[in-house]
Amino acid sequence: MKNNILKKAIACVSLSVLAFGVSFSAKAMQPLTDIEAFKSIMIDGRDIAAAVGKSIDTLSLAAIVDDELEPIPYQFDEYNEGGAIFFEGWDVPIIGTQDVLDDQDKLLFLYKDAGERKTSEQRFDGTPLAELSVTGRDGVTRYVYLMENSRLRSDEQYVRYSSDEALVETDFYSLSYNQDNHINWKDLSIAGYEGEDNPIDGLKFRMETDVVMNLTSISLNNKHIVATPAGERVGPIRTTTQMELTVWMFGLPMMLISMQVHHYPQSVIYDARVMMPETRRSMMAKSSVAISIDANQLLGATVRTASGPLQAGIVDGEVGDIEKSMIEAGVNKKEGRWIWISTNKNLDILTFFDFLGGTNEPLSLVYDDDKFIEDLPERFPGQLPNVGYSIDGFPEEGFFGFVFSFFFSNGYDGDPRLFTQQLRVLPDVVVNKI
Repeated sequence: MKNNILKKAIACVSLSVLAFGVSFSAKAMQPLTDIEAFKSIMIDGRDIAAAVGKSIDTLSLAAIVDDELEPIPYQFDEYNEGGAIFFEGWDVPIIGTQDVLDDQDKLLFLYKDAGERKTSEQRFDGTPLAELSVTGRDGVTRYVYLMENSRLRSDEQYVRYSSDEALVETDFYSLSYNQDNHINWKDLSIAGYEGEDNPIDGLKFRMETDVVMNLTSISLNNKHIVATPAGERVGPIRTTTQMELTVWMFGLPMMLISMQVHHYPQSVIYDARVMMPETRRSMMAKSSVAISIDANQLLGATVRTASGPLQAGIVDGEVGDIEKSMIEAGVNKKEGRWIWISTNKNLDILTFFDFLGGTNEPLSLVYDDDKFIEDLPERFPGQLPNVGYSIDGFPEEGFFGFVFSFFFSNGYDGDPRLFTQQLRVLPDVVVNKI
């Protein structure tokens, strides 16, 4: 009798432990939040010692999907001596050997594609080289496996690009460019946006400078700042276009800028770099350059910036007191350099600004809220709103670089002082030998 009771007790405990384990496992591998799921994980080649020196074509990634080890989307990007993505035929040499994984090259995949840790019974085509463990804010560790000589590849493309149509498509947005000048947008559509009109008119570059030799001031816009593609690096995680950006002044090319435009599933990043010749720089005084997003008919949208105030400005066609306070607060590194627009129509836009290298020029906020002002070239009249950043000075000579990035979401939750940081913090990655 006692033995039967003991056996039943052990069975109950075993079932409870099993149920707890299943429950814990299910809880542990819950889907990532929207702000985490589409983060692009980047791993330097030097951190994957087992793969350095191998042909990139022989390498691929796999992860557990529905209890099976399956191929997942990935890409390797090779880098040049300037710290940007390498393009053959561009004037900056590659670091290392082309088509071979070097220390400075990067492996990319999406956070959401990492899965459970594989067991010894779960087999896959090819030779496993490394286990990549990814641990985020939720404390859960997910895994991806680097394989060599696997015949299996994922056909998923998170970013799709057509150079003939100058069109980028993801599951979240579609963006087409003017083929004669990629600074100018032709069309932008956002999945799930509940507004009636195109939410963004386009990206605006503006430059103001005094010309020393003839004592005059000039204003340049998207007509005078022309970007033409010099190469494309198409991948499933991000697509990068190498742009040759020319600033035209008095019909002459005054400045040549190297710009790379990175398209991710939910964001677009402009990376601009220029070596400022001292002779050209000496011809310019009191120079500034502004980059901003000109939104279209976002009446009722709210706007907040890193420098405050804590209250949101309301887009209504007039610059109100709160918006004036935002302009006066400006942009500073300590508080952060972000701008958050919430349309209240299932679309949020979040922008960031960062300097590259030793660049650290003064910044101010670009902001306008007006129904009628035309700031050509543009597709739609009005600035509802026009928001961005103005670099109020150029270095006397040498390197000058900055990154302007913007993210799309169907809605960010919580305090922007927190989620703006969370968005840009990547999970911890550990590379384990197999």
